[in-house]
Formats: sequence, structure tokens, C-alpha cells
Amino acid sequence: MGEIKKANLTFLYLLANDLKALRHFYSDLLDMKENSYYEDEKFGWLSYHQEGLEMDWFRAEKPIPIIEEWAMQPGYPGGTKEVISWSIEIDESVFPSLIEKIKLEGIPVFQEKPEFRQDTYWGFSVKDPMGNTVELYYMPKKK
Repeated sequence: MGEIKKANLTFLYLLANDLKALRHFYSDLLDMKENSYYEDEKFGWLSYHQEGLEMDWFRAEKPIPIIEEWAMQPGYPGGTKEVISWSIEIDESVFPSLIEKIKLEGIPVFQEKPEFRQDTYWGFSVKDPMGNTVELYYMPKKK
């Protein structure tokens, strides 16, 4: 009997107003490994490949409204907007310095300090340049 092939999500296609601002947020601040970046007057994209999932941003042809509200996410109370959001795992060793860097950059933050969420991980929610809620988190090492 043959193996049944399962569906596998491999690409997310997202639109953005300012790829340079997104690149600064994800590549420079969060230190995500950039897969590719291209931008000219006609077209632009920014791509990240993360453990089997590629997140591809394309420059929007017309300005897209920036999301003002915080997205509803299961990890924290308070988000009210029913829109897409995501979580990015950060190495525990750089988590505190990353939070400080984010605050110095003036990135919108949901709370002033990381919080222990769902009794399992440390989370800190921020907004990317398009207003998407991005939960930065780490799982404490078991002792």
C-alpha cells in the first residue's frame, strides 16, 4: 500500500508598502536569515526561508492601510483585531538585548516587559512596519 502524500504549506505571500522598512525590521533587528531581496521602480520582493516555510513580501502597487489594532493571538490577552499574525522564536541568549533594541528603535510594543505566557514561554508582542502583530518568544531551557 502506497504512502498517502500530505499537504505541506510552503509559501506565504504578503504585501507591503515599504520593503526597506520591513527588511530593517526582520533582517537587521530580528536577525532573520534573508533568502532574497530585490527592488527597483517597477517591482520588489523580500524573502525569508524558515524551516520549510518561505515568507515572501511583495511591494504593493497601491498603498495598503497599516493595521492599527493588535491582533488576537492565543498567547496574550488584549488583542482585538481578527487578522493574521505570527510568532518568531528568538534565542534566549539574545532575547533581552533584542527587546532593548526594539524599544530604542521606537517599534510599537504591546507591553513594556516580556511576560510568561500560558505557563510555558516568554513572549513579547511588537508590530512590524505594516502593523502586523509579531510575537517574539523563547522557551526556557529545562534544568
